[in-house]
Amino acid sequence: MKALAFATVVTLSFSMAVFAQISKSSLESDKSSKPPTKAAAGVDVAAIQKKIDDYTAAIKDDPGNDKYYGARGQNFEKLGNYTSALNDYNCAIALNPNRQAYFIVRANLHAVQKQFGDAYEDYSRAIACGPVTQGLFRAQGSNALLLGEYDKALVSARNAINLNENDWESLVLLGSVELMKGMFSDSVKHLTRAIEINPAVGGAYSIRADAFAKLGKTELAKRDKAKARELGFFL
Repeated sequence: MKALAFATVVTLSFSMAVFAQISKSSLESDKSSKPPTKAAAGVDVAAIQKKIDDYTAAIKDDPGNDKYYGARGQNFEKLGNYTSALNDYNCAIALNPNRQAYFIVRANLHAVQKQFGDAYEDYSRAIACGPVTQGLFRAQGSNALLLGEYDKALVSARNAINLNENDWESLVLLGSVELMKGMFSDSVKHLTRAIEINPAVGGAYSIRADAFAKLGKTELAKRDKAKARELGFFL
């Protein structure tokens, strides 16, 4: 079952990565934070370190500005200094507990470190802050799925579907959770709909194959596994 959860997250990983990048970028792009220097291009270590130094100086002058902590944390994370990044995100949240972006970037950081329980909690807090998005519900549900918290994952997936019933990624998540909960016919239904919307997603075929297998439809399961491999999905 852990392999299935992993396959689901891999299937959704691209969209989640894009969502994470958009969320992280928002901290430095916020003009009201008045960052001391322009954003560093690429992964230039020296330039990123310069930004960290500048934000550190800005924090010394204005220690109550939550946005400086958030932006410095983002740059620490770019350098792989997760401990310092987390400390800065914590400070930003302590200063401004109503800013959704801080919970999102901290949740993303937890997820990168496979701290799925902490990630789930922070995505939940981000959702509580509002506005709600399908990306947030999917991220929340994916982390619940990896935790084995299938009831929570089901709620998240259904909430995502309620925002757009034709979103293939939300349908893949829903079908995957239903499979984990033994709702095999529902799983096939929703995965089939996801495939109809986006027939190029190998992971959806692979997961549907498992649902077919559970229903005793071995030929359909074999066909779907073959299609998944044809599309480059081998989990």
